[in-house]
Amino acid sequence: MKRTLLILTSAVCLAALAAGPAQAEIPNQAYISGVAGHPQRYSLSCESRSAADWAAYWGVHIDETEFVDRLPRSDNPNEGFVGYPDDPWGYIPPSSYGVHADPVANLMRAYGLDAHADTGLSWDEVRSEVAAGRPVIVWVIGSIWAGTPREYETEDDQMVTVANNEHTMILIGYDENRVHLVDALTGYTITHSLDNFLTSWAVLGNMAVTGQGSGNPPGGQPDQAGNPATGYSVQRGDTLNKVANRFGLYWPDLAAWNNISYPYIIYTGQILQLSGEEVQEESEEPPPSEPETYTVQSGDYLLKVARQLELDWARLARFNELAPPFALHPGDVLNLPGEDAVLPELDVPKTYTAARSENLVAIAHYYGLDWVALVAINDLPYPYLLASGQTVRLR
Repeated sequence: MKRTLLILTSAVCLAALAAGPAQAEIPNQAYISGVAGHPQRYSLSCESRSAADWAAYWGVHIDETEFVDRLPRSDNPNEGFVGYPDDPWGYIPPSSYGVHADPVANLMRAYGLDAHADTGLSWDEVRSEVAAGRPVIVWVIGSIWAGTPREYETEDDQMVTVANNEHTMILIGYDENRVHLVDALTGYTITHSLDNFLTSWAVLGNMAVTGQGSGNPPGGQPDQAGNPATGYSVQRGDTLNKVANRFGLYWPDLAAWNNISYPYIIYTGQILQLSGEEVQEESEEPPPSEPETYTVQSGDYLLKVARQLELDWARLARFNELAPPFALHPGDVLNLPGEDAVLPELDVPKTYTAARSENLVAIAHYYGLDWVALVAINDLPYPYLLASGQTVRLR
């Protein structure tokens, strides 16, 4: 009998060794606090907005406009951004569309982030990431809608899966029945049923960007002393007013010394100057030279010119006092605004009449308004599309 038990015990041990080490059990619920969302600036920049908010959690500052400009361009979303960021949302290539995970992760690595693009991920794999304190950028459809995958043949004869209303969010929490996500469209944290999320996420093949900061996990302890010579490194949870109070400063002065404008957002890891000495020294520089110019060519339009010259299209329009619909004609000469250019005062009308293919985000960007506030003022339903000739209240 003892021999039989010994044989059985040995068999069980051998089986356990063959199976390998036991995996840690994934908790039934997890939530990552500290992921701050912001509304995307352009109608098709959700991926860049998610990347910027994901990076900020790890203490890395990414400017959304800079990020979307640096993405490669292609008609294949697996290789680059398709179309123009300000074009209408909801279409599939070859119309303006957006970008998939690979180009986003590649560019995030250029910012020093340990980011990886994946498709075909399982729900357990994603839960493990969140349970370990690592937010995940996920590709879904609209506001967690069901959708239909479509096959698109690119110009170089590749087949790629796309879907109408492609969108990104950051998964920051889950339990047995729900998920919690930061929506790039509004910057809000939203909650949806797990079943609806899994259905929406599956349309583009369970695509995601996973990873973490490169050696800078949240909760690290950089030098917090701060002094006028070295500045202050912004910590998680800081606000401009909080930092100013810590060092006995007036927060508008702190904003001016660091060229921070409304809504006075600061980022983890950002270095703030604690005195105005450097600003005063810079003010002694000679005045800027006459602005450079660009002569409009046949086939040019405002967004195309702004992108070629790496300028913000709204600044370019306002600097040249161009009003919607921003018509350009061959031979027109545009003055190019430098970084210190003073823009003419803009008279914001009470209402605006939308032209064909215009979107709310672009209108708000031109007039320097909060597009989320315009949604509320005009009582617009999601996804906030505008019809040609529609009157939009601006104030």
